[in-house]
Amino acid sequence: MIAEVQEQIRLNEVSGLGLPLLTAPSVVIIEARSLIRECLALSLQKKLALPVLAYPDMGSWSRDPTGSSACIIILSGRETEIDARRSEIVHESSGEQKPVPVIVLSDDFSLDHMSDVIRNGAKGYIPSNTPLEVAAQAIRLVLSGGVFVPAQAAKEMWKTARTDSTANDPKVDFTARENDVVKALLKGKSNKVIAYELGMSASSVKVHIRNVMRKLQVRNRTEAVVKIAELVAKPAK
Repeated sequence: MIAEVQEQIRLNEVSGLGLPLLTAPSVVIIEARSLIRECLALSLQKKLALPVLAYPDMGSWSRDPTGSSACIIILSGRETEIDARRSEIVHESSGEQKPVPVIVLSDDFSLDHMSDVIRNGAKGYIPSNTPLEVAAQAIRLVLSGGVFVPAQAAKEMWKTARTDSTANDPKVDFTARENDVVKALLKGKSNKVIAYELGMSASSVKVHIRNVMRKLQVRNRTEAVVKIAELVAKPAK
């Protein structure tokens, strides 16, 4: 079925005046294992209501003209394969005029690996034991401009980071309100959602976020998540 969708997109692109008739952005999955690739593609296509293009490797994706419709890339596979391909795919996607966000689907549940993935430029990290509905919500979050970190991992990161920042870095000392905002940032929530849940104005949220980034000495939300992950990884003094 997935292959049929991809073929239909190709046919649409070469029909008529040569313009694509199907212009909907596509979710791209890169996974070497056929059964997992097809099952993942079929499941996400139903959940996200978006076309899904599935490829066994990066080369197949880059050679397929329909792959240019990618709005997000999901990189899946065994850890050795992910390590070999992740940075190359992130680099290529970020080189486009409009960078394509990358999500890594991984069997590794460690905080260190998740931190490494986000540091390399990925916008999301989905452990392979994540329920399908949660995975779909994570993809929607990244598509809307957010960054997805597993809830339990974010909780552990934040708890450890608070302890480490008190012991090792007195400059990273958040107010109670900034603390609430950082927890929301770690969950990838938008300014609008943060404002609603915390009962404050959008402008106040922006001020708190600027203060948080200043204290962490970072430039954006993704770097803030990475910074906290780095604090977690610091050995205790």
